[in-house]
Amino acid sequence: MHRSDFQRSATNGLVSIVIPAFRMDDYIGETLQSIADQSYTNWELIVVEDASQGKTEAIVKQFEQEHPSHRVIYRRNEKNGGPSHSRNVAFLEASGEFIALLDADDRWLPTHLAASLEALQQENADLAYSTVVLIEDKSELLLGLWGPDHQELIEFPHGLFTRSFITPSATVFRRSVLESVGLWTVSLRLCEDLDFWLRCLAKGKKFTYVGGCHCLYRQNREEAATKNRCAVQESFARVAEQYFGLPGTQSSACRNRVSRAFARAAKFHSTTDGKRDPSRDPFKIPELYVKAWKLRPKRLGYLLWAACWGVANFFRRKPAVPVPRSVSLPMVPLRKAA
Repeated sequence: MHRSDFQRSATNGLVSIVIPAFRMDDYIGETLQSIADQSYTNWELIVVEDASQGKTEAIVKQFEQEHPSHRVIYRRNEKNGGPSHSRNVAFLEASGEFIALLDADDRWLPTHLAASLEALQQENADLAYSTVVLIEDKSELLLGLWGPDHQELIEFPHGLFTRSFITPSATVFRRSVLESVGLWTVSLRLCEDLDFWLRCLAKGKKFTYVGGCHCLYRQNREEAATKNRCAVQESFARVAEQYFGLPGTQSSACRNRVSRAFARAAKFHSTTDGKRDPSRDPFKIPELYVKAWKLRPKRLGYLLWAACWGVANFFRRKPAVPVPRSVSLPMVPLRKAA
C-alpha cells in the first residue's frame, strides 16, 4: 500500500488505536477504560465491529461522548471478514504516526503506550512489543506470562520459527510500516499476526522489546479462535514455512524449527481430545509428518509415524502403537552404490 491509500495524513505523535470486535459486548467496556487510563494521552480510537450486533456500538458511542477531546470512530462490517479484514478497515482510517493494536477482550496497563513509544524512539525501531500477563476468562485468575525468553531475545528472530511470542495487543508500530509492508493477510484466520511480523522482517523492519509487562491477555474464552489448538499449531507451521531466508536468519536453523513445528502439529492432532478441540483431524497427521521429514530428511522417524497413521487412517481406526513424546531413531549410514 502507499501513503495515498490512507484517508488522512499522519499526525506527529498521535497513536491510532485499532480494535477489531466480534461479539465483545461483555468485554469491550473494560478494554476502552484501559485506554482512558493511559498515561500517554495523545491517541485516537478506531473500533471495527465484524458484523455482530449487540451493545458494542452503544458502548463505543458512550465512550466517545465521555472523551470529546479524542477522535473516536466506530465502523461495522456488513459481512464477517475476520480480524485481519477489520484491522485493515481501521488502518485505512488511521491518522496517527503510530498504530497500536488492541483486541476487544484484552486490556492495557496505564504504562503501555508511554513505554512502547519510548522504546520506539530510543531504539529508532519500527515495531515495539512486550510480554503479556495471561488471565483466565471470567475468573481473572493469573495464568502466567507470554513473551520471549532471554535466549529468544538473543537469537531474534529465529525464535519466531518456534513459537509466536509477539502478541498483537502488546504491539505498537509506526504507520510507515504499513506503507512498506502492506495490510494484513485476510485469507488467514489463524496466525495472521505471525504472518505480518515475518513480512515486516522480510522488509528489514526493526523490532524492539519493551521490558516489563504492560498488557493483560485473556485466555480460555469460549468463542476464542485459539481454542482450536490443533488448527493453530498447523497454521503456525504453514505460515512459518513461507519465510525461510529472512534477513538476519540462518536458513538451516529456520528449517529445523519449522520441521519440529510440523511434527508438533501432527502430535497435537494425534493426542488432542476431539470433543474439546473441533479442529482435530487425524487424517492430516501423515501429511504433517511428511512435511516435517522433507525439511529434515535425516529424521526417518517422521516417515515411520506418517506410515503408521496412514495405515491407521486407511482402516479408519486409531493406531495400536502409542504416540511418542518425541521421535528419535538411530541413524543408519547408507552404503554407497558400487
